[in-house]
Amino acid sequence: MMFCGEWMLNSHKIKHDKMYNDTEELEQHIFSFASKAGYEKWIEYDDDLQRYFPTLAMEEAMQKFKDKYKEKLFDF
Repeated sequence: MMFCGEWMLNSHKIKHDKMYNDTEELEQHIFSFASKAGYEKWIEYDDDLQRYFPTLAMEEAMQKFKDKYKEKLFDF
């Protein structure tokens, strides 16, 4: 849910603003618990960047929901 909500709020922006920074910080915090909650297949940690990222498996699983959202948004 965090991934989809953050995407909906920020994917259209061309630069970072307060909302982006706040949701990014919250997303990182929530993602930090992924492996403890059994979701290591969806979230991975990059040691070089020191950040959590969705895995390809998560991106693929969420793509159908992103597509449906965009379809409904522009279906008028």
